[in-house]
Amino acid sequence: MPISYIITVKEGGNKDEVKQHAIDSGARITHDYTIINAFAAEFPDGAITTFENHPHVEGVEVDGVVTTQ
Repeated sequence: MPISYIITVKEGGNKDEVKQHAIDSGARITHDYTIINAFAAEFPDGAITTFENHPHVEGVEVDGVVTTQ
């Protein structure tokens, strides 16, 4: 079962290049954020590890529900 992650791109990094790398790794882009330089994608098991050392990636985190009080 694919796991959804949020990929944050470094300031000045090429988001389109990172998104294409995700697609080439078997991911499905599920959301492209505009307020922050990031996107969400569902990755097959094990495919996310290639992103932790990508030169344009600032961070990788599991996508989840956010609530406010």
